[in-house]
Amino acid sequence: MFELVALHECDPRQVAQFLSLNRERFQPFSPTRSDHYFTDAHWKAACKAARAEWRDDKAYRFCIVHNNADVIGKIDVDQVIRGPFESAVLGYMLDRRYEGQSVMRRALEDVLTLAFGDFSLHRVQAAIMPHNARSRTLITRLGFREIGLAERHLRLDGEWRDHILYEMLSDRFSPSEADG
Repeated sequence: MFELVALHECDPRQVAQFLSLNRERFQPFSPTRSDHYFTDAHWKAACKAARAEWRDDKAYRFCIVHNNADVIGKIDVDQVIRGPFESAVLGYMLDRRYEGQSVMRRALEDVLTLAFGDFSLHRVQAAIMPHNARSRTLITRLGFREIGLAERHLRLDGEWRDHILYEMLSDRFSPSEADG
């Protein structure tokens, strides 16, 4: 079983271990990372920064924790913009060993419930590389709507990568529909 835990309440060593174990797997989908990114020291500082981001309504970061011990995934509600936009960007990653078990779907449903409830967001967007079929299927199953191709959207693994943009509006989100 898993639980969703705010990043600032997670053990930084567990976060570093999760990312180190999955370093090669996530590399094509991530900015170029220094070795320091995968250390306990980095994640101790990152967890502290996540607390400030949460308090300041800038980002809401979570870990997926398995059996109250191991971090097996991470979800970020990032780049929160208030005012007339009331929007944020969603990012997520899961250890390959837990794929196909509905862990990420259920965790994303929980995070989106918070995003549209407690965090009072109007829109959550996601950007996914066109070849990432598993992620595109998941986000569509959750009810996100494809809004178009963003060419050279993000610099990942040292190269500018195209992404397909998706959105979910607060009045269109229904966890029960995602179960189907």
